[in-house]
Amino acid sequence: MTKQKKYLLSIGLFLLLFGITFFYIFSNYSVTDFIETLKRCNPIFIGFAFLCVLAYLGMNCIFLKKIFHLFETKISWIQALGYTCTEIYFSAVTPSSTGGQPIELIYMARDHIPYRKSTIVVLINTILYKLAIVLLGVVSILCFPNLLLNHGILFNTLMLIGMGLNIFVILFFSLLVFSKKIPNRLIHFFLKVLIKLHIVKKEKEVEKKQEMENALKDYQKCSELTKKNPKLFLKLFSLILLQRIFLFSISFLIYRAFGLNEYSFLPLVALQIGVNQAIDSVPFPGGVMVGEGLTYQINTMIFGSTFALSSMLLVRGISFYFLILFSSFVYLCYHISGVRKEKQHDRSL
Repeated sequence: MTKQKKYLLSIGLFLLLFGITFFYIFSNYSVTDFIETLKRCNPIFIGFAFLCVLAYLGMNCIFLKKIFHLFETKISWIQALGYTCTEIYFSAVTPSSTGGQPIELIYMARDHIPYRKSTIVVLINTILYKLAIVLLGVVSILCFPNLLLNHGILFNTLMLIGMGLNIFVILFFSLLVFSKKIPNRLIHFFLKVLIKLHIVKKEKEVEKKQEMENALKDYQKCSELTKKNPKLFLKLFSLILLQRIFLFSISFLIYRAFGLNEYSFLPLVALQIGVNQAIDSVPFPGGVMVGEGLTYQINTMIFGSTFALSSMLLVRGISFYFLILFSSFVYLCYHISGVRKEKQHDRSL
């Protein structure tokens, strides 16, 4: 199966799960009731929730510009937004968020950014992103154990599995960035696989091996730069940490939009972090169905049974579906503009 067919299948699965989820919700809940509930919400807090999504995107753009600058590569704000939205969109529609980074690398290569630089950038972005999630998760459990570990065995299990998977990704990607031996061994392993699959001819083995080793040397030069700039990476990690908090704050803003004030900011953010960890453990595109189910379960306690469903629709609608919709629009525009530039370039030749 080609990559294009795999992505189409993933998108199809995402839309199927989305359709099943919302068919089930609105077969038991009137759209009219949801609209009436929405009318009673404070529009100012709803507006701030949408702004949090835009802030989330903007901070990732800043991250990309700063880290590419370290590797002596300038990217525009449009490129940074294009890469950000491409990664978010494809991560959302593929199982376990596996499709975003490879597609992001393809678009960076289209803009003539060498793979040795783009690969390091994507790996570091993923490491810091996962590290921020794990750190926030650990702090949340330590500060609010009764709040987070009081939602049943299923929720607790999914949350801890998600945290474990994120820790694994951090360790594995860190080895790829900072280890000299492991990338070299992986290159030799993949070369042998390519030869066995007859993708690379046996007589071309030495030539291909030399090409890969040269690329690895360039990759390791970029890796060395990351080790020499710990202060920059502390700033970048703080940026990613703040970026995640903005997105997790949406639950609190929706809570205040309903005129509720029993819970303060930190407990609600901690609960959203727990839900996010749990979603990470499920191999569904975007955590569709599971994300709605867990958010509804949490919101039943926080918002009460009356507002649990409508608040879940708002929280997931803004923090996930609006983010995906906006990202897909930006991705499509960025893709079309790139195709046009390539055609103009071909005509000029």
